[in-house]
Amino acid sequence: MFAARPAATRTLCSRRYTWPGRNWRRFYSAEAERSWRTRRWRQTAAVAAVSAGVCGYAIYNYDTAYLVAASVYRSSVAASATCQIAWDYYRNFPELPPEDDASISEGERRAILATRSAVHLRAAEKVKRALMKNGGVYIKLGQHVSAMQYVLPMEWCQTMQALQDQNTASSLEEIGRVIAADTGQTIEELFSAFDAEPIGVASLAQVHRAELRATGEEVAVKVQHPMVRTYSDIDIATVSVMFEFVHSVFPDFKFMWLSAEMKGSLPRELDFRNDKSNAEQVQWNFSTHPEIPLAVPRMVQATERVLIMEYVHGRRCDDLTYLRKHAIDPAEVSRAIGQVFAEMTYVHGFLHCDPHPGNLFVRPRPRGSAPHGRNFDLVLLDHGLYRQLSSRFRYEYAE
Repeated sequence: MFAARPAATRTLCSRRYTWPGRNWRRFYSAEAERSWRTRRWRQTAAVAAVSAGVCGYAIYNYDTAYLVAASVYRSSVAASATCQIAWDYYRNFPELPPEDDASISEGERRAILATRSAVHLRAAEKVKRALMKNGGVYIKLGQHVSAMQYVLPMEWCQTMQALQDQNTASSLEEIGRVIAADTGQTIEELFSAFDAEPIGVASLAQVHRAELRATGEEVAVKVQHPMVRTYSDIDIATVSVMFEFVHSVFPDFKFMWLSAEMKGSLPRELDFRNDKSNAEQVQWNFSTHPEIPLAVPRMVQATERVLIMEYVHGRRCDDLTYLRKHAIDPAEVSRAIGQVFAEMTYVHGFLHCDPHPGNLFVRPRPRGSAPHGRNFDLVLLDHGLYRQLSSRFRYEYAE
């Protein structure tokens, strides 16, 4: 007869297992603990491997990883501000009762108006902080909003007016890298003198005063902020969403076309070679009209992100102190501006699309020293964005 095996052991499929017998609860607890620890170590190893892979990719592809992270951050800033003000309007913005509602006293009406004004102000401040955080295209949007007093509440427009002077300058090192990348020459190779402090900072670019090394000519150098082009696509998409929100809150906001316009115009504004070609076109258009006191700076050199042009001495057309100092009549300046833009609109059909005071300078000159007979030139700057008007539009607009 075969000898019996011990009760605590059995053989199954040529593999030996030991049965726990009476201590089965303790056995399975120990087995579960060992199994849990094994799974835990495997999960930790998997997470570590994935993290190492992500870090390795980010280090090897630093630029791409940084762009993705920065784009997510910029979009989240805009989305956070949009959600916060949407909730504030939903919870705290009272409906304004009709003027003929006798059930509402004058005191109650004033209280409602005060509450609405406070919500407008809080929302505008939150949006302004978000726009300033992101900069670039967002600053440009805020500047547009500040000029829409005829559509938006005054709390919004007055709050956004602060963005007119809130453009952040890029550092000299960043400007130097842009110039070297676009021209193939360093600042020292191109210029014998280059002012470190910009004379003007806008949302897309800044301008420095310099002197060409080759000729000694005094020039203005317009250099694009280094990250504007990188973020432009995601910024335009986010701005479109924000416009949709503004429209949902203020149904009278009829400028949804501005979002589509930015999609088409911003790429042209970001290529400074368009500035050069547009400026030369305007010079040619007005070359047969010496009676009009228009001056366009001569363009020296242009790449996508760097524009070198003649330096123009003068001040903004709305600087009344400067005009009085040089005995220039503001009314005469106003008439000259009207004459220039009437000529563009009705005769040439080639229209400058950003004619704010910062782009219209007045340059003094002795009266009678030019064919137009005035004691000033009207200097037109920033030629990045023009619109070609059709003959039909000009004819109908004239009527």
